[in-house]
Amino acid sequence: MTNTDDNSDATVIRRPAAPAAGDKARQDSSHQPPLRDAVLSGAFFGTGQEDNARRVAVMLTRTECILDTWFGDRAPVLRADTTALAARIERDIVTLDRMIARQLDAIVHHARMRRLEGSWRALDWLAVSLPLSGRIKLRFLDLTWQEVCRDLERATAFDQSHLFRQIYEQEFGIAGGEPFGLLVADYEIRHRPGPGAPTDDISALMALSQVAAAAFAPLVVGASPALFGVDDFGALSGVPDPVAVMAAVDYQRWKKLRAQSDTRFLSVTLPRVTMRRPWNETLHQARGFRYREGSGAADTRVWSTAGYLVAACAIRAFEAYSWPADMRGYDMDREGGGVIDTLAQPLASIDPPEGNGRPALDLILTDRQERALVAAGFMPVSAIPFGGELLIGTARSLQQPDTGYSGPNKGEAIANSRLSAQFNSILCVSRFSHYLKVMGRDMTGAFMTATEIQDRLRRWLARYTTANPGSMETLALYPLRQAEVSVADDLARPGVFSCVIHLEPHFQLDDVAVTFRLVTELSAPGRG
Repeated sequence: MTNTDDNSDATVIRRPAAPAAGDKARQDSSHQPPLRDAVLSGAFFGTGQEDNARRVAVMLTRTECILDTWFGDRAPVLRADTTALAARIERDIVTLDRMIARQLDAIVHHARMRRLEGSWRALDWLAVSLPLSGRIKLRFLDLTWQEVCRDLERATAFDQSHLFRQIYEQEFGIAGGEPFGLLVADYEIRHRPGPGAPTDDISALMALSQVAAAAFAPLVVGASPALFGVDDFGALSGVPDPVAVMAAVDYQRWKKLRAQSDTRFLSVTLPRVTMRRPWNETLHQARGFRYREGSGAADTRVWSTAGYLVAACAIRAFEAYSWPADMRGYDMDREGGGVIDTLAQPLASIDPPEGNGRPALDLILTDRQERALVAAGFMPVSAIPFGGELLIGTARSLQQPDTGYSGPNKGEAIANSRLSAQFNSILCVSRFSHYLKVMGRDMTGAFMTATEIQDRLRRWLARYTTANPGSMETLALYPLRQAEVSVADDLARPGVFSCVIHLEPHFQLDDVAVTFRLVTELSAPGRG
């Protein structure tokens, strides 16, 4: 405003200058409670905390007012002493890091998250350990155990399930299909439903063993601690006989399952295997945050079933010998067998950086416990003393050997029954069965007679058979001591043939004559 009177002095009234944006933001921040108190108390997310969440977002985008927003009216006092200000900021950063770490702990320690991470890490470990020759193929199917059980329950018979079509018909029933050599079911089974486990695992295992037997694809599954009446395997560490509980009445269905002939194609492994050490990051300059996992307790670690270890040993043996028998046991003079030494070993805070050789298991079995588990039809993974290596000492299937024989050859018959339940032997004879079945499928499609198919299959088997044991090199070329195959017409289904196979392997197996009898059918692609 100006005065227009010439005789008076001119007076100019000016509007006060507007404060700078940073000064205005600091003034606004100084009139609000310190955001520090809200953040450190966790009151900046969730219902009713929208204002504080908005203030956090503004603070992170407008760094010129970060101190005033964070400390509120205490900011001017702290600015006067830069040393005290720096110390206060460092303490708050440490507190924030702890809060973030607790949130990460809550995520990575959740039971479902740990189970998911363990499965994917185990699959990654197996894929990385595959040989580079290209002879081994790895395929995976993402299914929950509830989906598997529902599929098998809804099917009128095991061969009417979607899983059967996926494993059997898509490989044997189609020209060019490639049969599976081994199935790893990454699930933990129990003998009866329980809290959080409403499925009927016994019925599902019965159907799965039938699918595995039909496809000559031995299957490995994990055992749940609930199968032994405990919440975790660590509770069995002081139990001399971990399978004594199975004498109870509620294990009758489990015993009936073991008595089925098809369960020789099924193996149950334990205990669990550690797939990751606790996070202990070094400080990353670009990120400025170091995550150290808050607990090393067993119930917060990432575990997986031991089926992946069985697959790794079988793959290694097949790659070395084209014969998966050498997948168990320990030989100090050579590598191989059932030894696994490439898993992440758990570390303790007092360990040296290179570790202290702790086995990656949630239960260290004694010799007595291991023998009891093997006798009960399990495939346990143990720890080699004074080292971090793991060992599959015995490859047992779930099948209960038949000991009800009588007569002069009773001992030999019982021994044969026990050896025929060896999982590695089933892997070997299944591999021959794959070739016989695929060859028979192709010959059936060529309209050959039962006699012609039988003669050709016998000639093919003779190429791998010798009755005279020789050097290891000779046995590798002729892994069968005896072999016989019989093919006959299926009168009820024209164009389909029944096939009975008798195989007696002797390469890298126990030095006892064991004959395996396998029954299947031969049909042209797209039928049967």
